[in-house]
Amino acid sequence: MDTPPNTNTVDLRRFAGRFPTGVAVITTRDSEGKSHGITMSAVTSLSLAPPLFLICLNNSSNTLGAITLSGHFCINFLASEQTDICKIFASKSEEKFQNVRHTIGAVGSPLIDGALAQGECIVKNTISEGDHTIVVGRLERTHVHDKEPLVYYGGQLTALAELEAA
Repeated sequence: MDTPPNTNTVDLRRFAGRFPTGVAVITTRDSEGKSHGITMSAVTSLSLAPPLFLICLNNSSNTLGAITLSGHFCINFLASEQTDICKIFASKSEEKFQNVRHTIGAVGSPLIDGALAQGECIVKNTISEGDHTIVVGRLERTHVHDKEPLVYYGGQLTALAELEAA
């Protein structure tokens, strides 16, 4: 079905949902030591030299405010068995870390135990566009584990093997 571009969020979400992505939880800690985190798929590699990643957060996000003030964040790529963690960090709960095992990484952000991979970043730039802010982070340290990724496709969470079988 061909439709002209517009601002209909249902159509935009339907369009974006046709692109399978990994699922990440972005974490940070504020100046008082409180941990913040949010589930997102708007994460991408920007540059290899220097190693840069970008994340896109809604301007109303508490996590965005904490990242801006702290100057650091961690990209936690979720493993296929971490659907429950994905849902916790997609919620509005104030106590997201209460039942999620994690450690504090070298840059000061939480690393979620059992994640597929974790990338610790220092904020290099922010760009506000529309209702979101792009945060560019320089990758300082990575932790990679041999697991299957959690994938988001068509509005559903799935494992890569299930997506390949479909």
